[in-house]
Amino acid sequence: MKKIIAIIFFSLLAVITIIFAEIDTHFNHEKVSFVAVGDNLIHPVVYNDAKTRHNDYDFSPMYKNVKPYIKKFDIAYINQESPMGGDDIPYSGFKRFNTPSDLSKYLVESGFNLINGSNNHALDKGTHGVNHRVNLWEKYKEKGVMFTGVYKSKKDNEKLQIINKNGIKIAILNYTFGTNGLKPENKYQINYLNEDKIKRDVKYAKKNSDAVIVSTHWGQESHHYPNKKQERYAKVFANSNVDAVIGMHPHVIQPVKWVKGKNNHKTLVVYSLGNFLNGQNTGNESNNLCGSINFDITKKGQKIVIKNVHWKSLVNFYRERIPGNKDSRYDFTVYPLDKYNDKIANEHGMQSGENKDMTKEHMERITNEIIDKEFLKSN
Repeated sequence: MKKIIAIIFFSLLAVITIIFAEIDTHFNHEKVSFVAVGDNLIHPVVYNDAKTRHNDYDFSPMYKNVKPYIKKFDIAYINQESPMGGDDIPYSGFKRFNTPSDLSKYLVESGFNLINGSNNHALDKGTHGVNHRVNLWEKYKEKGVMFTGVYKSKKDNEKLQIINKNGIKIAILNYTFGTNGLKPENKYQINYLNEDKIKRDVKYAKKNSDAVIVSTHWGQESHHYPNKKQERYAKVFANSNVDAVIGMHPHVIQPVKWVKGKNNHKTLVVYSLGNFLNGQNTGNESNNLCGSINFDITKKGQKIVIKNVHWKSLVNFYRERIPGNKDSRYDFTVYPLDKYNDKIANEHGMQSGENKDMTKEHMERITNEIIDKEFLKSN
């Protein structure tokens, strides 16, 4: 009798285990991991560092140290600040950028699959540059890469861009404060920050997706804290029930906040991720302290929850052939701050040649001053 009871008990235990395994698998299916980095700003000193003797460009060493981190996530966002405006016209830097198209394949190889083109440099090369970028990234669609932010037609602009991943439909919207005084040849080419448009766009997106993520270019350069306009639009996004806002433009990191909207909806607002790979020569070490944010988008029934939000600081590194000569910079690469150390810092051109503090301790100090502790848990 005891033997029969034991058999029944272990049989039931096996069934229960299978049921719970199936539940866990289903739950994991309705979760999408997301990571974002800031301004990928390819100045001439950066693309010249990537130039090979075959007259093409190899950017892989610049991303190799962050590649394992980026590749862990289902969706990996990057703001491609300097436009790839066409290889049939000269490459250039500030104030009207044009970056080699070779860069695109290295971004994809590094794990980025959500490429943003909506920023103040979006129209640097006019309609020619807009069309070139759209056509360039079209080739990567079959690899699961989405390009967003500039458009070739009104139809393309009005078509809601959705990433359908792990049973969750995620709508991607984008806006910029301006385009450096350049006006689009056609209004549909880019979306500017406008309260009424945002409300209409988000309302439509909420009807046709599960989650809404907004990429927005805003704020004041070199300021570590959001201005009133950023805070006003953050409230507009929260009141519209946006799930997360990814902010860029200041070239330095800014806080991450939960902004409460109507009906107690909470929107995750990343005010600024700062720079990513870049060749800025402002002399401000904060331009080389970069940010990344990662979180899970989870779905339970009809409810979307953003959870497990973590900030990870990064460092834009380079050496200088001639100490103090910013035109002699080379060996650009980006390090996760947790993989960075004082030996590397001592070789950083900004520290060895320009007498700026690029130590890990200083980078951590700035991070801790700007980013709330709740987002700094290890990940």
